[in-house]
Order: sequence, then C-alpha cells, then structure tokens
Amino acid sequence: MFDQTKLLNHLNREEDRILASHILDKCAQVLKYHKTQASDFLNPYQMKIAIPLVEQLADINFKKEGGYQAAERKRLVVFPEYLFPDLVEKQIKIYQLAGNFAFQKLSHRDFLGALMGLGLKRKLIGDLLVHTDFAQIIVAAEIEDIIELKLEKVHQVPIKIKEIDESQLVSPTRYEKEILTTVASMRLDAVASSGFGDSRTKMARDIESEKVKLNWKVETDPAAEVEIGDLISVRGRGRVKVETNRGLSNKGRVKLTLKRLT
Repeated sequence: MFDQTKLLNHLNREEDRILASHILDKCAQVLKYHKTQASDFLNPYQMKIAIPLVEQLADINFKKEGGYQAAERKRLVVFPEYLFPDLVEKQIKIYQLAGNFAFQKLSHRDFLGALMGLGLKRKLIGDLLVHTDFAQIIVAAEIEDIIELKLEKVHQVPIKIKEIDESQLVSPTRYEKEILTTVASMRLDAVASSGFGDSRTKMARDIESEKVKLNWKVETDPAAEVEIGDLISVRGRGRVKVETNRGLSNKGRVKLTLKRLT
C-alpha cells in the first residue's frame, strides 16, 4: 500500500509523528474500503504536516473543511481519487446557538466548556464564532447526535440550537491594537513580553510551562528565534502578530511593529 515508516522519517517531534500516523491511518482506510475519511480538526501548523503526506500518495484526493475560508481549525478530508470533491459528503456540522446572552455575557471559553462538558474532545470541535446575541459552532459530523440531544445550556444560560449551512456563518470581528516597541533581540521571550505587556522573566516562565505557542506550535525555549510574520499566542490571552521590523534604534535595539489580536 505505502511505506509508513519511510513517510515519517523526516519528522523528529513525537507529537508530529503521532499526527502523521493518524493521517496515514485514515488514508489506508480510504484505500482499503474506498470510503471517505476525515482527520481531527487541525490547526495551520498541523495542516502543514498533514497535506504533504497525502500529496505523496497515489489514488487519494483531499480537501479541507472548516466552515469558512478563514477558519483556523479545519478537518482534512481524504477520499478516493475517482470521486468528485464537491460530491463528497460533508464531514462537519454547523450550529447556531441562541439564548438570553444579554443577561449574562458569554465568552469563547464558556462555549468551549459547555461542549467539552458533554464529554467531547477538543479535536472534534472546530472554530467557535461568538457574537453579541448568538454563537455559531463548527463540529465534526459524527457528534451531531450529542450536540442536538444534549447541548441545552451554556454557563447556566438555556439555549436553542439549530443547524445552519456555511452561507449563514458570520465571520468573527477581530480587534487589533498596534504596538510600536523595541526589543533587545528577536528571542521569543523578548518579543512576547513586549506584545503582552509582561516582564521578560514572567514570559520566560510561561514559555517553559508550555503556555505559549509560536505559529500554533507549543514552544518551550524562551530563546527561540522569532521572525517577521510569526504569530505568538499565550493561553487565554489572545495573540500577537509580528508585523514589521523598522530597523535599529540609536541604542541598537530592534524596532518592531506588533499587532495584538483579541
């Protein structure tokens, strides 16, 4: 069929190899049973690992499903090459949740908590789009019964749920704050501390505690090099994008433009 060991040779991190094995197992099922298979929801870093693997395999085609073009979390759907992609059955479900959200303001964390409180794993949940008076959730198609039968409230607020299609999705509003700063170097702890307004020492501790991701991948080395265009996220605190390098200050520090995304 294909040599899985050879396909995994270039991956050094254990979690990357586990992900790749998951993808290749799905592909093996497609070749054996001639049926569509879907991965867990993947972030952009994971997708960069998965897609090149599938592209090396004969007789398999693929597409990404996240509900909308800019979705961060998407499923990689693999299917026999002879199937027309638009006719492949959808592997996601989209729901709109309505309730008296004016009574109690609910956050992304509240909706995620309600879903995981049903016993669902994060890997089966895609993007959650939280608006003022409603929310939209994108989930794996195989958990539709749990969602429709058991999701009754979010943080004690009763909700009504209905399935919608992709054309009804409302993209989230991104709030951006531009930060003009200088850093001693392009180390992760230095750039992240400027972006999130913390001391470099505290940020280094957060990095070592696996609370910080660089380009969607957990980074535990405070000295990791950051480049222009990189995205830094801290658990529960949003993200910072490294926009531009504006040269050196009179004191030899690197002048950066950052964007804080919430």
